[in-house]
Amino acid sequence: MIKKIFQVLFFVVAYNAIFFAQSYFESELQFYFLGFRLNLFLILNLYIIFLYREKFYCIEKYIKNFGKVIHWLIVLILPVIITGSTLVFIYFFGNLKYKEPQFLIEFGFTSLIDIPIYYVWTFPFVASIVICVIFFVEKFRPIKSMFYSVIFALSFLTLQLKLLDKNFKFENFSSLLLIVGFIFYNLSIIRKFESIWISVFSILISIYSYVLVFGSKNSFVIKTFFARTYSEWNGLFLIKKINPEVVDMFFAGLMILFAIFFFIFDRKSS
Repeated sequence: MIKKIFQVLFFVVAYNAIFFAQSYFESELQFYFLGFRLNLFLILNLYIIFLYREKFYCIEKYIKNFGKVIHWLIVLILPVIITGSTLVFIYFFGNLKYKEPQFLIEFGFTSLIDIPIYYVWTFPFVASIVICVIFFVEKFRPIKSMFYSVIFALSFLTLQLKLLDKNFKFENFSSLLLIVGFIFYNLSIIRKFESIWISVFSILISIYSYVLVFGSKNSFVIKTFFARTYSEWNGLFLIKKINPEVVDMFFAGLMILFAIFFFIFDRKSS
């Protein structure tokens, strides 16, 4: 147990160190081979997998299970519902106006069309994350999954501090709650469907549903999950009369809510 705790802490610290290195060198520190994203995170994940090689049998069922068509449709539709509900929330409590962003065709539409391609290109990286998560969490009980969601979210703390710069405001950490919601939701997907293939797709669609609509200035996210020739994306809408952190918290709340539903209505013992 102590060994596992240290390995999880090592994972969190190492992710923060990589984000710090990216900031220091002003580079994503990754290269592309036949479209595949190869970076330091992948190397770290493979090292963690090597440490847990004796338990590799634990993920056998996740690899063999490709899931049913309905399962793929569920993980495709739910992020769309969450995004749509967030837009409705903004419409009623703020001001929502469509803007035609720069590179709408080159970045926006082509990103949707190329989802199957990016699924293949990002699969080694994202699948390695899923495998590490399975090794760490093992039994995906609700409270345990939430605990690990918070711990894993701390892996992005260095990135968050960089975004804050000198203007320290507590509400700016709302994106950490967004990350917690994102992780917790996808942990529930891993538990529910027990498939690496579906889990990778769920992570990809979750990122797409948020970033394409609301935008992101994180060049690593853009270059890894979208087109490597872009560094940021401003989203599809101009949002006024409501703070961005409120949008993040609402989006995160919906993800957590759907995750709780998965845990509650899952037939597996909690």
